[in-house]
Amino acid sequence: MAKSLPATPGTNFLRLLLTVPHVGFEPASSLLSRLAARNDARSMLQFCGDIAFPVDPLFRGEKVAIEQLAQLVGCDAAALEKVSILYLRNGHFRLRDEFASVQSFQHGRVRVCPQYVRAEVPSAAESWRLPRRLHWKFSSIRSCANHECMLVCLPAEKFYKDAKDFAAQLRKYHGWLLDQPVAQANYSVFELDLTNRILSGQGERWFDRLELNVASRAYEVLGLRQA
Repeated sequence: MAKSLPATPGTNFLRLLLTVPHVGFEPASSLLSRLAARNDARSMLQFCGDIAFPVDPLFRGEKVAIEQLAQLVGCDAAALEKVSILYLRNGHFRLRDEFASVQSFQHGRVRVCPQYVRAEVPSAAESWRLPRRLHWKFSSIRSCANHECMLVCLPAEKFYKDAKDFAAQLRKYHGWLLDQPVAQANYSVFELDLTNRILSGQGERWFDRLELNVASRAYEVLGLRQA
């Protein structure tokens, strides 16, 4: 699907925008990154500069920026907001009606399932095909239930914003990822419960009434005890 964009301060021509579909577990930053890669932009930041898109408000998970992105790709803004993390202040975040702390997330390093890369990204040029899963952002999630393998951490980037450009990261490290050995994982019931909570919301059990960052840490400790 393609959309025609009006000229912006960074361009003097009409641009034909190739869009990508939003999937239910994909946060807004991943969708924007894939959109940039689909349109052959060198990076998400360069793409946002070309079309005058407010990238920093989107990184913070602000509602207006998410709605603008949803309009740009033609997806449901409410569904996109539901799986996007809002930065509040002083290292505090919100996911839907739940609160989390900075310790809940994997910062500076991007985790990805190598088997998804093999299945969905046939070449570096098609890195836009693989959306980042919301739960891969959480520090307590270290494996992929679908492939029963450990997630792989991509090499660290010098700049924080580069690490947010998921599709560009996949393009850059595509060959490196294919060379990585696939480590099998025993996916614990605790990790599965936490993944379901991150994607679907709180359940009805007493344990689900704990704050997300507390539950995340508790699941991690219980999983280690079980192992």
